[in-house]
Amino acid sequence: MQIRVVATGSTPQERRDRRWGLSLLIGESVLFDTFGLSSPFIENLSQMTADISRIRHVVLSHEHWDHVTGLERLAEKNRTATIYICPHTDSSVKAWIKGLGMPVVEVGGWIEIEKGLFSTGEIKGFWNGQPMWEQSLVISEGHRLSVLTGCAHTGLSPILQSVQGRFPDPVTLLMGGFHLMNSTQEEVLEVIATLKKFGVRQVAPMHCTGEAAVTLLQNTFKNEFLSAEEGSRIET
Repeated sequence: MQIRVVATGSTPQERRDRRWGLSLLIGESVLFDTFGLSSPFIENLSQMTADISRIRHVVLSHEHWDHVTGLERLAEKNRTATIYICPHTDSSVKAWIKGLGMPVVEVGGWIEIEKGLFSTGEIKGFWNGQPMWEQSLVISEGHRLSVLTGCAHTGLSPILQSVQGRFPDPVTLLMGGFHLMNSTQEEVLEVIATLKKFGVRQVAPMHCTGEAAVTLLQNTFKNEFLSAEEGSRIET
């Protein structure tokens, strides 16, 4: 399966410019998040796929603006794709999403979206001291798993625990936002130890992971560290 990075914002300047967030295209038919700035999102997506109407599923990891903003522009070109959201999505955001006129599925637990592609369903975490619900994606191929995270507000350990409880196979690839940008070096090293404990083989950190954490991950995983920049293509 090929994963293409439609858009990502990772630096402090990108955040100030609201060119922040994440969007991944999985194969030709599944979109994971829709970035925080509509124009680069839809422009990049249009360059990656000749026909946006081929996208059948749009999975929104969580409700934050930097993961949902591009959805409105997508709806202008494709109203038939199904949107998958967390049931605990804020009521105003949920109403906005449903108002776009696209089919909406609220994903409380594990669901197979396409053959071999699963949502974990919402997992509870915290952000700024408040509950935050988020879903991740899992690609199962043979005896390999790829886990994709939007921001991992829940923490990576609960996500991997959920995956481990569902599948017996090892996590070949962990990719996405790891939400370590405000973490201390000691905290990042604890997370890395957790990844090793779960047997994660490759990492492709981006978005909210933070430059310092990315460096520590690169130093640890070495040749198994995958660079995931805007326009990158990663084969699972």
